[in-house]
Amino acid sequence: MSKHAFLLAAGLIIVAGCSQTEKDTAGPYVHVDGKEVDRNMRQASRELKADTKDLGKAIQNGAQKVDEKVGPAAQALLDDASVTARIRAKLLADPEVKSFHIGLDTTDGRVVLNGTVATADQKAEAEKLASHTEGVKSVANLLQVNGEAPPTVAPAQ
Repeated sequence: MSKHAFLLAAGLIIVAGCSQTEKDTAGPYVHVDGKEVDRNMRQASRELKADTKDLGKAIQNGAQKVDEKVGPAAQALLDDASVTARIRAKLLADPEVKSFHIGLDTTDGRVVLNGTVATADQKAEAEKLASHTEGVKSVANLLQVNGEAPPTVAPAQ
């Protein structure tokens, strides 16, 4: 039920419970029949509940159709984002790894670490943290240790 239809229905409910008569010359007199208003409100409430239930079913059906068409792809993106977030949290929480210069890319559970770190120990620790994260299938550690040449070939996955 649209907003306008609902407002119109509410107005009609109130009017249906009223009657107008003239009383001498004092002007219009409005009598409200409380029982009629209550009946109309109950009926409107039942109709609104039915419309809401129908709308809920339509939304569920639509969501299911969308999920059937894009569900696996969307779920994979969410999974990769979740993996990246968990690794980022581990790196930030680890006092050994200065993770400000570590980039993360995750695709289908395959993580690529890139950027620079100060020591080989930090490089190894970052890889360990990433590889021990739920959802990670493999880690390619392309981190460069300051003062060393960058890796020329990506480690085997």
